[in-house]
Amino acid sequence: MGALQLLAVRKLDQVFTSRLREHEFIELINSVDRLRHANIVSLVGYCSEYAQRLLIYEYCSNGSLQDSLHLDEDYERKVLWNNRIRIAFGAVRAIGI
Repeated sequence: MGALQLLAVRKLDQVFTSRLREHEFIELINSVDRLRHANIVSLVGYCSEYAQRLLIYEYCSNGSLQDSLHLDEDYERKVLWNNRIRIAFGAVRAIGI
């Protein structure tokens, strides 16, 4: 029996995803699945049933990049500008822009 893995599930916005046909959604999933970078969690799977679309990712115990970049000024783990730029360049390299 394999080890348990903690996962994160993100429900996609229906307004956005309703505009995508099923094959376009699958193409998007395939593109996201190819992303490999230290600052990007891996896509584990997806679900597209009953007009709901979900993405399943590796769980990141440190929280999301969104949380780190947009926390209150008082929070002690605020990301400094030099690190923000380094993360941005790394993300750009990961998506091949």
